[in-house]
Amino acid sequence: MTNTTTERQEQLATWLHRLIEIFRLQGGETWKILVQIVSAKTVTIAIDNTILQVSAKGGDRLQLNFEYSVTPESIDFCSDAHTFRDIVAGKLTVDGALVNGKIYARNNMVDLLGMYEVVTRILADGATNPQLQQLWMEFDKSWTGSPTDNLLLPLETQKPTYNYLINNVPEDVLEIEVKPYLVE
Repeated sequence: MTNTTTERQEQLATWLHRLIEIFRLQGGETWKILVQIVSAKTVTIAIDNTILQVSAKGGDRLQLNFEYSVTPESIDFCSDAHTFRDIVAGKLTVDGALVNGKIYARNNMVDLLGMYEVVTRILADGATNPQLQQLWMEFDKSWTGSPTDNLLLPLETQKPTYNYLINNVPEDVLEIEVKPYLVE
């Protein structure tokens, strides 16, 4: 397990490099969309208070650059290992994590939707890709918190919870009676 902030940042950077290399070697639709979405972009992420700025450039020759000394005010994405573990185990959807505040994401709508597509494809590929499963197991065992030993499950077998949005509407708002304005 990594202990210092710098060690954790370096480990996170290593895993992100490996993730990119897995998809570069695999090729296919996920790689194409990944390159299209992240090329020429910079994002600051925080996972369990480990902050890392990631810049991507180079198109099909995609390269990642990392900055370790970043201010918390510039964070674009924030979550924790427990949330990742719940998503991988099929206990929580990415949508649910966003709605429940377990994932914070800030960007324009086009980029957010693009990243959502990339993450969904990575999760789907992870169910059948041994390299992604190995990468996940390394993260799961060595990052903070309790490892779960859960492999990425196929999306078809995950049991999503529905009604996130309606369940977060206050009761008094739900009880408002709205009368149609076109009825006489």
